[in-house]
Amino acid sequence: MWRDDLPVEMTRLVTPRAVCAYAEGLGWQKVDGVNGKIAVYVNPKAPLRQLIVPLDEGFDDYPDRTAEAVRRLAEFENRPPREILNHLLLPPADVLRFREVSAEAEAGILSLDHGVRVVTGMRKLLLAAAHSVLAPRAYHPRLSRAEAEEFVARCRLGQIERGSFVLTVACPLDLQAGLFGPNSEPFARRVTSLLMASLQDLSQGTDTPHLEELADVSRHAGISANLCESLLLLKPTGERAYLTVSATWSRVFLPPTRELRRDVQLRQEVFEAAEALAPRLRSLPEPRVDRFFGFVDELRGNPGPNEPRPSGEVRFTLFDQEEEIHAKADLNVTDYAEAIAAHAVTELVTFKGILHRLPRLNRIDNVTDFRRVRLDDNGWPINGPATNDPGGGT
Repeated sequence: MWRDDLPVEMTRLVTPRAVCAYAEGLGWQKVDGVNGKIAVYVNPKAPLRQLIVPLDEGFDDYPDRTAEAVRRLAEFENRPPREILNHLLLPPADVLRFREVSAEAEAGILSLDHGVRVVTGMRKLLLAAAHSVLAPRAYHPRLSRAEAEEFVARCRLGQIERGSFVLTVACPLDLQAGLFGPNSEPFARRVTSLLMASLQDLSQGTDTPHLEELADVSRHAGISANLCESLLLLKPTGERAYLTVSATWSRVFLPPTRELRRDVQLRQEVFEAAEALAPRLRSLPEPRVDRFFGFVDELRGNPGPNEPRPSGEVRFTLFDQEEEIHAKADLNVTDYAEAIAAHAVTELVTFKGILHRLPRLNRIDNVTDFRRVRLDDNGWPINGPATNDPGGGT
């Protein structure tokens, strides 16, 4: 049985928690003092508009009332109700849509070979972006880091949508404590936002001068040879054919801009630019790992949703051959605890990493071997690294 293209067997599966979290993410405010069988929300921009969410899944009319809530949310966002329903049936996730517009895709179908290439390209694209979140570089020799593989393994391929040809991928946010970014940003959001930013940069930099700029990993952390090569697998056939990639952010964790969706259109010249850029990025020299010494200036990390211990951004004053360097780095929970202890007593710290010199504040990636350096009465390190440390640097 169907009501306004919302199947009862699907609305029955939507949980009250999912609807409430979705509404609250959009800024709807819950009304206090309502009986426990329904939740009532008001829209702060239009207080007379209400959203009623049934809380008892055992009610006979639960699917109908849930469908009404879905329609009200769809009306608020100006999106198709079915799209809202699909989102609510997922765990909290960012949803990526890859829409090909071409003569071949006009009927909503692709050749089997091209379809296989598209799915393979989508997977490699996500892997490349995940590796660039973990360690930005021009070329990743192996896309095999466990954190990135785990992220991709948790992603889900959605049903094919009409509209030329559309494939969807849901990227769940509840993954990998210890890999959260600033403001407890989930790892999956870091991947999807970096991917969309990188595709946007590629779409705007198709001429030769801009291509040289895009090869600068310190300014475009997500653009790698791997990402460009993965993108070529998604290239549609035909001079006027193009690909649109969109991200619908999870309403449970909207970005700081509060934008709900981002779209990037990739025309044929963008794929040509990616093809030209890939070999350049492959041939760039590998960044050098150095050892650094310095002091902790600021602790900017936070606990994660499933991890009470803080992790994330730490800012340092470092000393390299009499030069004072101000830089930031993301630390895991273990290294962050060391940074807290060092900061409390103004103790020297040392670690290995790759320094990226940036206009405002330098960044250090791939931090390893982080520890405090205790000094004896003569000012010599008690547990410092040997002078022939293979990490290089001072």
